[in-house]
Amino acid sequence: MTYIDVINEQAAELTALLLQDLREALFSSRAYLRPSDLQQVADTQTRVFLAAIVRRDAEEAQRHGAYLCTVGVGEQVVLGLNRTLQRFGLQHLAGEALHDFLERADEYQRHVVEGYIAQSTAQILEEQERIRSALQQNLQRYTLQLETAAELARTAISTLELGSLLTSAVDLISARFGLDYVAIYLLDEDDRYAELRAATGMGGRIRQAARHKLRANSGNSVGKCLASRQHILLVLRNDEHSLPSASWLEDTRAEMVLPLITHGRVIGALSAQSTRPAAFSSQDVIGFQIMCDQLANAIENARLYADAQRRAEDLAHAYDQLKELETLKDQFMQNISHELRTPLTMIRGYAEFMLGGQLGDVDDSQRDALQVILRNSEALSEMVTDILAMLELSATKTALTALSMREAVQDSVIGFQIVAAANGIALDADLASGGGACLVMARPNHLRRIIDNLLGNALKFTPSGGQVHVRLWEREQRVYLEVSDTGIGIPVHFQERIFDRFFQVDSSQRRTRGGAGLGLALVRELVQSYGGSVSAVSAGIDLGSTFTVTLPRVTL
Repeated sequence: MTYIDVINEQAAELTALLLQDLREALFSSRAYLRPSDLQQVADTQTRVFLAAIVRRDAEEAQRHGAYLCTVGVGEQVVLGLNRTLQRFGLQHLAGEALHDFLERADEYQRHVVEGYIAQSTAQILEEQERIRSALQQNLQRYTLQLETAAELARTAISTLELGSLLTSAVDLISARFGLDYVAIYLLDEDDRYAELRAATGMGGRIRQAARHKLRANSGNSVGKCLASRQHILLVLRNDEHSLPSASWLEDTRAEMVLPLITHGRVIGALSAQSTRPAAFSSQDVIGFQIMCDQLANAIENARLYADAQRRAEDLAHAYDQLKELETLKDQFMQNISHELRTPLTMIRGYAEFMLGGQLGDVDDSQRDALQVILRNSEALSEMVTDILAMLELSATKTALTALSMREAVQDSVIGFQIVAAANGIALDADLASGGGACLVMARPNHLRRIIDNLLGNALKFTPSGGQVHVRLWEREQRVYLEVSDTGIGIPVHFQERIFDRFFQVDSSQRRTRGGAGLGLALVRELVQSYGGSVSAVSAGIDLGSTFTVTLPRVTL
């Protein structure tokens, strides 16, 4: 009997030894072979080994090595096969037979390892290719997401109309990624409701037209996203017929909802749905969030543009109304100037006519009454002149002219000399004759009104025997006009209000001296309109007053 016959007779023992080693390997190596497969592997290994011993079939041994790799036998087990065969040979053989057996066992082991390595290498290469392909697909998808984000940015630049922007965004995202439904919800001003502002498909458009909205803190996917400021990724489980918290599409198998955030504030959410369960991955969240960030900024810009447009339209409308009001004001000023001045002129004329005795003699009581009429008509005429001047101030459109303040003051002083003399008041002026012309930019009628009102006010409130002094000078880039008097003065606590419209220090002064409290107010408004200032200083009652006007000096 040859040793090969002996081995064949002891094949069952060899299988048992291999089975025992395989079982031990489950606990001592990294093998992941299932226990139910151990017997099959052991039987196959015995059969192949016997064939290798008898026929020295290298290809069969290599195929067996590949088989061991495929079923999950670890490399440590494969490398230990030879020890099992050596132990078996030592138990049943000796001498030349043992030597020949061990030689063939080594040869078998070598071919098994070769097959194992070849298969393992093929599996590694296959896995590498799978990983490379997956990485390539992920890279392509991520690149597509970035390109879509860039396209959204370009769309935002080309259109600032919010509705068109949102519609273009959902259509673009749906087409680029083959999604069945894409929708954009925007929060209202109170952040209480999220309204559907754009959606793909006929159903989405219908719900959009119906102004579909949901509570911002609702339990569906959009509400959860808005409340948490985090993305929501839902995938249908095997035991589910539809996503319980997804949107209204029954065929949806996967949904991804991402927040729209700009300047740290959530303004809405984007919902993307698909009928494919594996439509979205965790890696998609990054790329889609970049798109949503771009979209959120574009939405905010569109809103700001819409607000600017509305404000521009409001301003244009207000401007048209203002022009209409300006026209009406001009007409009113023309009418009121005629309607008020004409009867006042007639009243004064008839009063002077009667005082002159043209209608017969008048007694003392009649003369006093006529004097009252004449005096009040003059006061009323002055008040009308001041009111019209204030109205003209805001409506004047004539160009400014470089005027000599010195000449204007001189003319005004000459004009008031008669009035001052008639009331026993000494009026004198220091016009800086050795200086310049004291040029200022103003309108002639306005400049004369400033000077006349200051002089008239000083003369009005200075009693007979008093003095009014006018002083004019220039220093650096300013022109100064000072009008001081020895009149009734201004209480200290009233000096800040003296330039207010219709303000009177004492109502009795109005009755005795005339005036409605508009002259000084007009002076201030005119002076300030030319970039100047006016002030009043008085030590108190009966201690006189000093008014000072300063205006920018013009150098020609």
